[in-house]
Amino acid sequence: MAGGPIQSVATLTKELGNDFNFKIITTDRDFKTDKAYDTIVANKWTRFEERDVFYISPENITEAYILEIVKQTPHDVIYLNSLYSKFFSIIPLQWKRKKIIDSKIILAPRGMLGDGALAIKPVKKRLFIFYAKCIGLVKGITWQSTSAQETKEIKKRIGNDASIVEISNLPNSAKEIKTILKNENTLKLCFISRISEKKNLNYAIEVLKTISNYKIELDVFGPIEDANYWETCKTNAKGLPQNITFNYKGILKPHEIGSTVQNYHALFLPTLNENYGHIIVETLQHGRMVILSDQTPWRELSSEHVGYDISLDNSNEFKKAIEELCLLNQTQFDEQSTSCINYIKQKLNVDVIKNQYINLFNK
Repeated sequence: MAGGPIQSVATLTKELGNDFNFKIITTDRDFKTDKAYDTIVANKWTRFEERDVFYISPENITEAYILEIVKQTPHDVIYLNSLYSKFFSIIPLQWKRKKIIDSKIILAPRGMLGDGALAIKPVKKRLFIFYAKCIGLVKGITWQSTSAQETKEIKKRIGNDASIVEISNLPNSAKEIKTILKNENTLKLCFISRISEKKNLNYAIEVLKTISNYKIELDVFGPIEDANYWETCKTNAKGLPQNITFNYKGILKPHEIGSTVQNYHALFLPTLNENYGHIIVETLQHGRMVILSDQTPWRELSSEHVGYDISLDNSNEFKKAIEELCLLNQTQFDEQSTSCINYIKQKLNVDVIKNQYINLFNK
């Protein structure tokens, strides 16, 4: 339920499993839950979907226990899938600094250094970054960014001398692609993401409150990460005009996203920050347009006829974009659907990306 960062690792280890021996160390339960997974064995190496995984139960999540696993497991590279995790990022970086381990470390910050991400709990995050730079916590590591935008963010926060390798995430492949009925003056929108301040659902609601001439549905999918923020969204949604339908549809499993997004005409995600956006890629792969903020790597979308990337300072442009989509007829929508599929195929060459990861790990 932590969203994109987990899918990044899942796809990476699946696609490159024949090239590298991946060993995944993680917890025995999902994000924001207090119940262990039903089908795993904790505190020992086990196989899950053709991967070697060590699921740690809560009582064993200690520095000493994790260090013992790392030391007893032959490895060449440690790949950290976040920046702020105490036991799975910060402490391993401290081992490197103190020369307790000498492994090469690659750190994928997953958008955590972007302006939008740092705007949430900014004091705590900025103090940590200052502390990390002062004591040399990130000295001698390799950063992996997933876009030119994230490369700039890392340099801005860490410094121009940071060692950065820029490689896109590997996309999942789209399976069956379906058509959908599109009548003029109507639109079916989906919001698929964690429900938190960063993902900006309440902004989407505010935009829809200004539209009164078209019949629009907005269905929301995703785990409720911030209960207070969700209450704000629900309260605000009560003020939507009668022509707008708002529904919360619960949590999707990763394999359900592709078939779900095809039931809608477009994804509406005015996010504060994305370094990649798995849901954006998967939406385009399945022939659906995206309405995004300009805080993602996916830019100039309108000129490609695949969606919109709009400044959050201009809510009226979001309104105009939605109204343009409302006016599309079936023929126009089908043409744009084809454009989405062709666009993302051209942007993400799986073979090229695989070779870039092979070079990164072998370097």
